[in-house]
Amino acid sequence: MTRLLILVEGQTEEIFVKQTLTPHLAQFGVCVQRPIVLWTKRVVSGGGYRGGVSNWNQIHTNLRPLIADSDAWITTILDFYGLPGDFPGLREALSPGDARQKVQALQNRFAEAINHRRLIPFLALHEFEAWLFSAPDTVQAHFELPQLANCLRAAVVEAGAPELMNHGLATHPKARLKGLIETYKETSDGPTLFAKIGLAAVRAECPHFDAWLCQLESLAP
Repeated sequence: MTRLLILVEGQTEEIFVKQTLTPHLAQFGVCVQRPIVLWTKRVVSGGGYRGGVSNWNQIHTNLRPLIADSDAWITTILDFYGLPGDFPGLREALSPGDARQKVQALQNRFAEAINHRRLIPFLALHEFEAWLFSAPDTVQAHFELPQLANCLRAAVVEAGAPELMNHGLATHPKARLKGLIETYKETSDGPTLFAKIGLAAVRAECPHFDAWLCQLESLAP
């Protein structure tokens, strides 16, 4: 089987990889190793802090030991929303234009900066929670909130697609969910909802996500 290492931004993505992505890719002959949550700070006494990212060097440093594994492919799950300001190409990516083209260009700059032939950079457009807008009725059933599905559908119509919800402080996907659902907990509700929605539904509504998953499926020997 092909081995795949995944650097993820936080616990939400870690659970998603373990719960949904790993068993799916196993069907294609791709073995996902334990997902690695990005270290943001290490302390001298040992241990440190994981999750989130505040500068490009943190990403680069976390990728080094993965790159040292010469037999494995590597990918990432990092949010386009909230990327550090010194991320290669970010200034251009935040200018007006087609978001999918912008994030693809950003991934290309990411690949060039790391320069490793087995790296498949992936930035969620615009973040993990966007994928949950792929099935409003499923989200409503999970939280048992009347009219929630209609609100989610209206947000998708306004943006044009789940992946196109923008970088606004009050309008990025997670902010929209928390504004509508007071009890939303990203590390538990997020991966659980994704599993309920299913890969097929998310792929149908989120072409950037689908293109990445197709790449991973094609890694099988």
